[in-house]
Amino acid sequence: MPGRARIFDEDARCRPLAAYPGAYLFRVAWRQLHSDELAEDAAQETLLATLSAQARYGGDASPRTWLTGILKHKIVD
Repeated sequence: MPGRARIFDEDARCRPLAAYPGAYLFRVAWRQLHSDELAEDAAQETLLATLSAQARYGGDASPRTWLTGILKHKIVD
């Protein structure tokens, strides 16, 4: 989609894993959950959710902010 910020390339589905390491998401999740296991699960679920949610990313926020928002929703769930 022209003019729209993209995190993903059609040929590189794993770009979020390389561009936004799970370590950042893990640290944010751990601050809320105080559990390594739960924080790791939340970070992994967030990265997996980005694969199906990429079409909804409008580029209004930075990719890091967008991922953090998804993570926060995963923690609440």
